[in-house]
This record gives sequence, structure tokens and C-alpha cells, in this order.
Amino acid sequence: MKKLFALFGALLLVGCHVQSVDSAQSIAIADKFYGALKHGDGATALAQFSPAFKTQESNWPRLLGNLQNKYGPVSSAAMQSASLTSNGEDPCYLLTYSVQRGSLSSRETLFICSKANTSPWLISGQSMTRLDTNQSIAGGMLPSEIGVHVP
Repeated sequence: MKKLFALFGALLLVGCHVQSVDSAQSIAIADKFYGALKHGDGATALAQFSPAFKTQESNWPRLLGNLQNKYGPVSSAAMQSASLTSNGEDPCYLLTYSVQRGSLSSRETLFICSKANTSPWLISGQSMTRLDTNQSIAGGMLPSEIGVHVP
């Protein structure tokens, strides 16, 4: 009986399209984004966003610029967590960072995706929460958690 289950499991795996998704590419985009903000290079930081994000969030460049002007450049960005997720069939990573800009501490989430795991990885969404006031803002596309009650 065990051999039958093993054979059935192997057939399922052969019939499924399984792809490997490495987090290194999405983390490299986040590193490039925060690295540009550390050096005051807004153009390079904004180049890490997807075209859809840029179209949807036309005020985001001004928001990032205002943060730089008021609090200074990013002085540190430490990744707190990384979760594999998806946007339909496209692979994505949800990366959470602890970010410091002068006196401003924030928790920021980047939703970084690739079309069919072949196109460049780009930021599709970003959320920021100030740790002192708990104010938050989000732009672009972010995954939402769906809870299911199990009795």
C-alpha cells in the first residue's frame, strides 16, 4: 500500500509544473532601492518600481522625496522577514524591513514580483508604518491576508 501512495505522489509531482523561486533577486531589488535612498538617489530608487505602480501611484515620488527632505536619507534598512507569495501565477516576495531615516523609525513592506519568473523583479507595492505614531500609508498592489475560521 505504501508503494502505491509513493507512486501516486510521484505521478502528481511529475504532472505538476513546479518552479523554484529564489529570494535573492527580490532582496537585491530591495537592497538597490534602500541603497539608493541612503545615497539620496531618488531616480534610482524610483526605477525599482513596476510601471503599473508608477502609473497608479503618481504621488509616490513626492512622498519619498518629502521623507528624504524632512528626515534625511535612509540611514539603515534591516530585513525582518521574507515570505514567498504570488500575484496570480507570478512569483512574488513580501519583504518587511525596519527602516531608520534620521529620527523617523518605520516598518516598511515591499511587495516585489516578477512576471512568470522571467522578467525583472520590480516593486509592485509598498507600505510604511511610522513606529512613533502608528500612522501608515500604502501604495500599489499588496497581498491581503484571508483568514479562515476552522472549528
